[in-house]
Amino acid sequence: MTESDTPRRSLKGPVFLTLVGLIVFAALAVLPFWAGPPPEEGLPDIAKFIGRFHPVVLHLPIGMLLLVLALETGRLFSKRKPGSSTQVAMFFAAASAVVATLLGFVLYYSMPDYDKELAERHLNGGIIFACGTVAAFVVKVWVDVAEGRGSWFFWLLLVASSGVMGFASHDGASLTHGKGYLTDYAPNGVRKLIGLPLKEEKKDGGADGTKVAVAAKDPAEQVVYTDVIAPILEQKCYSCHNADKQKGKYRMDEYDLLVKGGKEGDGIVPGKSADSNVIVRIDLPEDDDEHMPPEGKKDLEAHEVVLVKWWIDKGASKDAKLADLEADDAVKEALGKLVPPEELAARKAAAENEKKKSAEKRESVKAEVERLRKEFPAALNFESQSSSGVTFTAVSMRKEFGDDDLAKLAPVLPALVSLDLSSCTITDKGAKLLETASELRSLRLSETGLTDAGLDALTKLPKLESLNLYGTQVTNQGILKLAALPNLKKLYLWQTKVDAAGVDALKAKLPGCEIIMGL
Repeated sequence: MTESDTPRRSLKGPVFLTLVGLIVFAALAVLPFWAGPPPEEGLPDIAKFIGRFHPVVLHLPIGMLLLVLALETGRLFSKRKPGSSTQVAMFFAAASAVVATLLGFVLYYSMPDYDKELAERHLNGGIIFACGTVAAFVVKVWVDVAEGRGSWFFWLLLVASSGVMGFASHDGASLTHGKGYLTDYAPNGVRKLIGLPLKEEKKDGGADGTKVAVAAKDPAEQVVYTDVIAPILEQKCYSCHNADKQKGKYRMDEYDLLVKGGKEGDGIVPGKSADSNVIVRIDLPEDDDEHMPPEGKKDLEAHEVVLVKWWIDKGASKDAKLADLEADDAVKEALGKLVPPEELAARKAAAENEKKKSAEKRESVKAEVERLRKEFPAALNFESQSSSGVTFTAVSMRKEFGDDDLAKLAPVLPALVSLDLSSCTITDKGAKLLETASELRSLRLSETGLTDAGLDALTKLPKLESLNLYGTQVTNQGILKLAALPNLKKLYLWQTKVDAAGVDALKAKLPGCEIIMGL
């Protein structure tokens, strides 16, 4: 072997990876042109099953790419010579991006019911993202071979891929949750930066901030479609048949489109409810795959179905008022069961206001949650991605977690909705700290040092629904204090000093609470 052979042999791996990368890159680029438009009827169920793993897998390339970015940024500011490469992490980012894109492609082609423009943009964004990560990986291989030369090109591809990932993620969230999901609550500074119109500061009503009541409309003046039918459809049908998501190529959020129907024909046949596809699907048995709303969605109530059929049979007018249409006793009774339009509007406004308050509350506690996570890894989390509620479990710490540790959670206690302190060294002193946990719904204090004295603090938790006191020192007399908890639904008391007489006494005060005493 000559010396000249060594470099040539060492390049076999990079050359092979480059060829594979180019093939993958080319295959992804031509995939949409090769496949053509998605079929009207979608793909078989097996394709739908496989495609639905897309949301599961897509988090892996996002996480891996962010990891590479973090590591590479750290290398830039490190004074020591780098001892390792991000090549392996970049490989997994690229490989998982390709897999996620292929699954997304299958999902898009198997369920062609989403907003076409948005879905295509998301798909194309995913393909560009996958191609970018593959290219970045190949360049990274050669940068390592060249001992760092050309790293600027790798950085260019890395940053570009991250940018595309952000836009594709936004479109994916919009497909799933509606347009503007990621930006609805963006502050004006962010909105200005990304070119969105600024939000006006709103108050609940008048100039002094007081709530303005919605004026009630005279029943005879109510427009049947606008004030009766549309609110029913909005609550039960719009989530699957709107501008962003159109199951069966059908939109129901606009009158003309509601009547026109989708790929299965006319949605509404004026004067003939029995021939209208909307009613045909509603009247199918609940276990029928074609029944609407689908499984997991709330069905129309009987009086709502009566009103929709009546409206269609009377001509399905867009402008007719209640006084214009003849109504029999069954229809009048159904109308009497409806929530008035002004109350619906008030409820909707209240729900939006509550959603805004929840977002603000989450933001206010977010910094403390992140700070405490460093001290209690994996123990503290938000209840969900959109909730302001916080959960904490000391299951991995047990005896190492005591009153002093609980005191450290004081900044987030008002936001806690679930707290598990099972087998911890918590005493009545620690229990007193829980007085501020006003949102707490679930509390586990099993096998702690709690006694009757500690129950005084728990009576100040108005939303508490589940309480586990297994293995504590509470007594018949002490648990009677829990009668002050109107929402308590489950209470665990086995291996305590409570007996059957104590249970009966508490049940008399809390008949709706299930008390579990064990075997």
